[in-house]
Amino acid sequence: MGENFIRIFAKKDVNAIKPHLMIYGDLSATCANCQAMDVKMEAVRCPQCGNDFKYIAFRNFKSHLPKMNRLFEERPYLTIVDFEDYQKSLGQSKAQEFFK
Repeated sequence: MGENFIRIFAKKDVNAIKPHLMIYGDLSATCANCQAMDVKMEAVRCPQCGNDFKYIAFRNFKSHLPKMNRLFEERPYLTIVDFEDYQKSLGQSKAQEFFK
C-alpha cells in the first residue's frame, strides 16, 4: 500500500511555531509573525519580516488536500500544523501571560 497523510501529534511550544508559521486561506497566505498578507504559498520566507517558514496551517484543511502531495514534493521540510489547535494553544498562551 502507498503512503498516505496521517495526523501525528507532538508537544510543541506555540510561541516557537508562531514566528515561522504561514497561515494559508482560500487564495493566499498570511505570516503569523508579522501579519503580512498576500504571501504566496511558494514563499520560503516572509517578504515583510524575513522569517523563514517552517510550518504551514490551513484555515480550511479539507479544501487544500489536493495540494498536499505537490507541497510535500516541493517543500518536504514544512510541518503542517492544525489551525484550530494552533489558535487554541495561542489563546491559552495569551491567557497565561495575562494572568502572570
